[in-house]
Amino acid sequence: MKGEAAYLALHDFVRSDGETTINGGSRSTLTDVRDKLTFVPVGSSAEGWNCFKGRVSSVFAVHLAPLSSDQYANDISNIPPSLYFENSNLKSTLQKLQGVLDGSGIVDRAYAETLGLLLLWELRHAVDPKYSQLKPVRGGLTVLQLKRIKEFVGVHISKGIGISELANLVELSQFHFIRAFKSSVGLSPYQYVLSARIGVAKEMLSKRELSIADVALGVGFRDASQLNRVFRKLVGVTPTAFRRESGSR
Repeated sequence: MKGEAAYLALHDFVRSDGETTINGGSRSTLTDVRDKLTFVPVGSSAEGWNCFKGRVSSVFAVHLAPLSSDQYANDISNIPPSLYFENSNLKSTLQKLQGVLDGSGIVDRAYAETLGLLLLWELRHAVDPKYSQLKPVRGGLTVLQLKRIKEFVGVHISKGIGISELANLVELSQFHFIRAFKSSVGLSPYQYVLSARIGVAKEMLSKRELSIADVALGVGFRDASQLNRVFRKLVGVTPTAFRRESGSR
C-alpha cells in the first residue's frame, strides 16, 4: 500500500501467522493486533500478509490528504511511520469518526470536521509527546465576527452547518477559528450550534401542531431519534416530556 495521502489505521484482528513491514524496514510479526494503530506517511509504503484466526477481523483506516494552506499546527508531513502502536486518544477519535461514517454515532458535518482536526492534533502528540503546544490565541473573536457567526447559525439552523463555513465567515483557518471561538464563547463551535438548535427546538415545541419529527427537521437534525438523544443530553428530558411539562405551567 502506497499512495498520495498519509494513512492512519485502527486494527482489530488476531492472526495465527503473518508479517507487516513499512518501507521494507520496520517489521512486525505481532499476532494480536487488536486496538493497535499504524501510521504511514505520504511516500512510504506498507506491505504484509496475514493468516487470520477464526473471528471477525477489521481495519478502519483514514486517508489524510496533504494540507493546502490551513494551519501549520496540523502539518503531519514530518511525522515518521509507526507500526502497531497504542494511543487511547487516537483510538477514541477514530472510533467516533467510524460512528459518523456508519451512522451509529453522531452524524453531523461540524462534528465530523472537528474530529478530523482533533485527529491531526492527536497524531502529532502521539508521535512526539514533547511537541510544544501552540501559542495561545491572543483574545478571541471580535464582536463583529461573533455577530456574523450567530446570525449565520440562526439563519441556517435547519441545515447542516460546517466548521469550514463558519471559519470562512471570519477569514480564519478552521483550527484557529475553533480556538478563538471557544476563547470568546466558552463552547466549541459544534457545541454552540447544538445548543442553538436545541434553543429553537424548545420554541417550536410550544406549537402543538408540530410533530417531534417536524421539530427535528426544522432545527437541522436528520430525524426525531437524533433530536431526542441530543435534547435529553442537554436538557435532561425528552422533547415530548419537555412539551408536556411546558404545557402544564
